[in-house]
Amino acid sequence: MRTELILLPMPFDFHLNPQTYLKQQIDNTTQSIMPFLQPYIQNKSWAGLQVLELGCGEGGNLLPFALAGSVCVGIDLNKTKIAQGIDLMQEQIKDGSMQLFFDDIFNPEIAEQFRGRFDVILLKDVIEHIPEKEAALAQMRSFLTEKGLLFIGWPPWYMPFGGHQQICHSKILGITPWIHLLPKAVYLGLLRLCGEPKVVVDELAELVDYRVTINAMKRMAKNAGFAILERKYFLINPIYQYKFGLKVRTQLPLVTKIPYLRDFCTTGCYYLLGK
Repeated sequence: MRTELILLPMPFDFHLNPQTYLKQQIDNTTQSIMPFLQPYIQNKSWAGLQVLELGCGEGGNLLPFALAGSVCVGIDLNKTKIAQGIDLMQEQIKDGSMQLFFDDIFNPEIAEQFRGRFDVILLKDVIEHIPEKEAALAQMRSFLTEKGLLFIGWPPWYMPFGGHQQICHSKILGITPWIHLLPKAVYLGLLRLCGEPKVVVDELAELVDYRVTINAMKRMAKNAGFAILERKYFLINPIYQYKFGLKVRTQLPLVTKIPYLRDFCTTGCYYLLGK
């Protein structure tokens, strides 16, 4: 399962400042993700919960759970990020509240170790990078306790920057909305014409193939044996308040009832799944 992200020069350089990026993750988890989960947490307490994050990077999303008393595990295929996380999370690793692994959830040893163990699994801005999504979701389901919860947050494909074109070297391409919706050959040709390096073109091409629409998420969750317990659509994604200083806005209720319009102007989705 491929979960690593490419860190390249971008129009928005906060991705390249580890401390800034870490703080954004911590603040977003504390102020947005944890409150979304809270009503479904037994006894409304994080203490003692087993929490797993897939595609955890340096562990910034997990840290607030660890500080609240949860026992946290992170796994990622990006070896560099895991190494950075182990360095940043030394205190939590030492006290046993966090473990970080460079590994694959389809590794039989990991699968056996994780089976039926976790109360909460986090999948934040990762599902759109996974090729075998339904197999991955089914694997995650096997990692949950009987009443365990799977949180998925992602930018839906049809939203203005659903193709992650912000990683482009070209500042113009990086801030141009909806260009990822061009026919694939045209889109990739445009990237090459503007001088994007092969590693960027390949990454964006994969996102075209691995894209996740809102309807696709509903279908995949059902096929993997999940029930959708809660969902939230955002006109202004919560992470944008830290990246761009924009105020968080949930999607207008009327817009959520108009699928085509909803898909194009919803910049972030939160889904909470249960068995």
